[in-house]
Amino acid sequence: MNTARHYRMTARRAMVEQTRERILQAAYDAWLAEPYDQVTLDGVARAAGTSRQTVLRHFGSKDELAVAVVDWQLPHEESARRVEPGDVVAAVRHLVDRYETMGDANVRMLELEGRVAPIDHLLVIARDSHRKWIEATFAPVLPGRGRRRDQLVLTLYAATDVTVWKLLRRDLGRSRVQTETIIRNLVEGATGIPDR
Repeated sequence: MNTARHYRMTARRAMVEQTRERILQAAYDAWLAEPYDQVTLDGVARAAGTSRQTVLRHFGSKDELAVAVVDWQLPHEESARRVEPGDVVAAVRHLVDRYETMGDANVRMLELEGRVAPIDHLLVIARDSHRKWIEATFAPVLPGRGRRRDQLVLTLYAATDVTVWKLLRRDLGRSRVQTETIIRNLVEGATGIPDR
């Protein structure tokens, strides 16, 4: 293969990937700041320093872009929440960190459930990811299998759900520290894992 041609192809691939990353980041930032239905492809394109046509060429539609953002962000989310299994303090701290950044956007997504098909798909992925996080994080205290395990996982899910964060932080005006303490108390009560 011609070296100059190979170099141009490699450089072009790198530019295409950089453009894709900028679009994904711009869309992610936009959905953190605004409701799903108020985010436009034109706005995402402007923020990414590209054109609407380029966004469409990469992702096809706003809904497909939303799915791509979740796929792109999921590994980062899982990595950011990873803690030593059984470490309730660290687990709740990381969880509240994420909710402080993304909680309002998550709640806005819940408001669209049942009305926007891609949102329904994204919520299925998010719920599955949260359940897997619970199962990994609290593995030391979960029964091996069966009804008791499922009930404890669901109890932990309820205790750590974004809606609990919203209730405490937004609806009741509790501080971040108070919110973290209450969620930790709920988790400790359910699992019997003492505060370290």
